[in-house]
Amino acid sequence: MGDRRRCRRLAAGQLGCALVLLLVPPARTEPEPGFRTLFGPTVGPAVDAALVGAARRLKAPDCRRVLEAYQDRSGRTLAQVLDERDLTADAQLRLIVFAEGHGQAGCRRRDVLAVTEPGSRLVYVCGTRFWILQERHPARAEAVLIHELLHSLGLAEDPPTSRAVTDRVLSFCGS
Repeated sequence: MGDRRRCRRLAAGQLGCALVLLLVPPARTEPEPGFRTLFGPTVGPAVDAALVGAARRLKAPDCRRVLEAYQDRSGRTLAQVLDERDLTADAQLRLIVFAEGHGQAGCRRRDVLAVTEPGSRLVYVCGTRFWILQERHPARAEAVLIHELLHSLGLAEDPPTSRAVTDRVLSFCGS
């Protein structure tokens, strides 16, 4: 904790402190929920909160039905993909690494909140925009992370559009 305080007092442009703030997890007031996140002290708690909410939503049968609504490129529903992996949606969510997306091409677009490739277990979250969304509309932030879970299972995009996927997640998982 002392390193964090010293880093905050130093000039913002010093690379060493930036790395400490990104790589050293912030102190937590509740038990680690088991998610894999790589964020600094501002965005990290927002992503953690959204992940906890997304996992809670995925426990509801109506929400899990979204996995039946989409298919991977081979035509399997995403629920079938999970079944073949012998995983639950919550377990898949915990396998994904959520990392700071600053500097990623997708995060340069103002309308993008998170980005990944179909089948990837690495999701880049567009930090500040996601943090603001989590503060203002936590249900939508949770839906964005479930949306990325769908991509991790093989869902491609365009069509459907990114907005359409998140809206459909909200329709299944509540808003």
